[in-house]
Amino acid sequence: MLSNKKYIILILIILVFFVIMFLLFGVDNIKKENYSTAIVIGDDSVFVLEKQEWFNITSDYEDLNWDKFNVYSNNEKIGNYYLWHNDKWYVFDNKKNPVNIEGTILGISSNYNINVYEFNEENIDNSKYIDEILENNNFPKDTTLTTKYKISFDFDRDGVIEEFYLVSNVFNLDENPEKVFSLVFMVKNDEVYPIYTDIKNNESLDGCKPYITSFLNIDEDDTSEFILSCGKYSVEKTTHMLYKFKDNKFKILVSN
Repeated sequence: MLSNKKYIILILIILVFFVIMFLLFGVDNIKKENYSTAIVIGDDSVFVLEKQEWFNITSDYEDLNWDKFNVYSNNEKIGNYYLWHNDKWYVFDNKKNPVNIEGTILGISSNYNINVYEFNEENIDNSKYIDEILENNNFPKDTTLTTKYKISFDFDRDGVIEEFYLVSNVFNLDENPEKVFSLVFMVKNDEVYPIYTDIKNNESLDGCKPYITSFLNIDEDDTSEFILSCGKYSVEKTTHMLYKFKDNKFKILVSN
C-alpha cells in the first residue's frame, strides 16, 4: 500500500497537471467565450460574434447606433468613430460631427484586438493555375474573363506567401456567354485550395464579381480570416462571406 507521503505526492502531481492544463487551454477558452464583436461591411451587412457563434444581422441595427467602431476604408484605418444607420451607415466624430468616408467602409467594434491587414491586387494575363481551374470546371482556357487577378498574402504567418486567385466571366455584355462563373482559390506550395465556386446558366446578367474585402485576424491565432465579397449587377445586394481556414480547407463562418 502507498504511504501517506506517497499519496500526498501523487495528489500534488495530479493537481499540478490540472493547473497546467487549465492554464494552457482553460484560460484561452474562457477568454474566447467572452469575445464580442460586430463587423459592419458596407451599408447593409453586419456580422456579430457572441459566445463563440457568428450571426448575420439582417435589418435591426438600432442596438449598434452610436457605438464606437474602428473604421477602415480600402483596408486603411481612418479612425475610431461613431456609426449610425438609417438608409446607410453614417460616420461621426467624437463631437457628433459627420465625417465623410470615401469608398466602402469596414467598421469593427470588439472587446479584444482584431488586426486588419493591407494587401494589393495584381491583374494577371496568364496563369497555369487559372488554366487548370477552368479546365477542371469544363471551360476552355481561352474563355473571356471579366475578372482575373491575384492577391499575394502570407495569411498563415509562416513566412511563405500564398496566392489568392479570383476569376470570373460575369457581366460580359459583348459575348453574353451561356454559362457564367466566379471561381476563387488559393495556391500554397503548388497545391490548389478551392474557396468559392459559383457556376450557373446566364439569365439576365446573373452571377457576381468576386473580390476580397479584407484580411483580418478575428481569433488572435496565427492564421488570418478574410471577407470574400461578390458584387451583383446593378443595385442588387452584395454578398459578403467571412472565411476561415480549418482542417486544411476553407469554410464560411457567416454570410449575409
